[in-house]
Amino acid sequence: MRSIGRYSIHGVLGRGGMGAVFKARIPVIGRIVALKLLRPSELTLGLWGRERVERLFCDEAARLGSLRHHNLVDVFDYDDSGPWPYFVMEFYGESLGSVIGETYRVEAPSRRLPVPRAVGYAAQILAGLARLHHAGIVHRDIKPFNLLVADDDVIKITDLGLSKVRGESFGGPSNLKVGSPYYAAPEQEDDPDSADARADLYAVGVTLFRMLTGRLPEDGDWSVAALVPELGHEFDAVLQRSLGRRPADRFPDAATMAEALAEADARWQRRMDGVCAASSAALCPRCVPEGAELPRRGPAMVGVHAAREVFGLDALWRPAAYWPGRLEDAGDGMVRDKAAGIAWVRQAAPYPTSWEGAAAFVAALNAGQFGGHDDWRLPTIPELLTLLTPEPVGEGYCQPAALTQPVRRVWSADRANYAAAYAADVELGYVAKADFCCPASARAVRSL
Repeated sequence: MRSIGRYSIHGVLGRGGMGAVFKARIPVIGRIVALKLLRPSELTLGLWGRERVERLFCDEAARLGSLRHHNLVDVFDYDDSGPWPYFVMEFYGESLGSVIGETYRVEAPSRRLPVPRAVGYAAQILAGLARLHHAGIVHRDIKPFNLLVADDDVIKITDLGLSKVRGESFGGPSNLKVGSPYYAAPEQEDDPDSADARADLYAVGVTLFRMLTGRLPEDGDWSVAALVPELGHEFDAVLQRSLGRRPADRFPDAATMAEALAEADARWQRRMDGVCAASSAALCPRCVPEGAELPRRGPAMVGVHAAREVFGLDALWRPAAYWPGRLEDAGDGMVRDKAAGIAWVRQAAPYPTSWEGAAAFVAALNAGQFGGHDDWRLPTIPELLTLLTPEPVGEGYCQPAALTQPVRRVWSADRANYAAAYAADVELGYVAKADFCCPASARAVRSL
């Protein structure tokens, strides 16, 4: 399949029982979008029937398209002139699921997020849900892979395929579950019609717990301090209430939960201010021994299946060992790392860009002989790993930024194939594959 309607197709983003989502390009202007095509499986058609399946699909597009909110994905086209209808949405290269490293084995451990990032994401999810709930819509499938992450770190709620409007009945087979295991509220699994806004808040509680601890909560287990003592007990009350087994035990609405979360975060910040005031801000322990081989300089093509071993990464794509990370001011907008034998341009590219755009940023630095040099290049993954640090705990939150204009995902010179390269998340400390068109930051490096 090379085109759907007027859109050229450039890859598959995901498949499910209702159809597939493709990476597509708008003709003439060339913008990359996500195109969701209804193409239900035989099992789905047998359970629902074509008429109901098409109505559900149309309802999803209409609900998303009719609402404008910072934390909801935008739908801007719909077409039913072909064999099956499709609608077109904004495209983003990351989801919260990919950020935390969740896989199809949902119960497996995932990456923890720093508290400010986890709380910020949860607050944005609640803001988007508040808009949906105000319109009478219950999402019923809040989970990390249905939460897209925009270039500016904004959460975008997507996939309203299982949502319902206030007063609407389920109308499906009695044995069909609505929602995703581990994230769906207990009452939603037993009786989808009974799920109201508080079922979505339960899913936010599960998501917040996972972001803070890297684990899913077990029944009656809501204390993050039991898994990560450094987090303290400031968030316990929020999690205990949001994860209540009965809807009546939970927050009444998203705004109330957001207020409680902000208060808990303020208490945590006050405690951390005290920790940092008494801290010497010593670096977290590193493992790379003195005299280790310098990071590889030249770019490489590394397949995804071999990447973890080649780059020296653990199961969650984090460094198995960390570099000293001692950056010194070299003047003229540069910093150097003598241990790694490299120098960095202190300022990253001002805006996220494609992989080709990152190469153009470096070419411009060389053309202008930035800092008196014309041998700047995109860093390899081994060079980017020298900037990564372990996930912060305790005094780890007190570390100042090593480089000015801190950015998150940074392009490397290493490719996964002829359409994707690797990027390193220098804040969260992991490596990921990204399509060339996905926006990320660009930093330039040179050998000393």
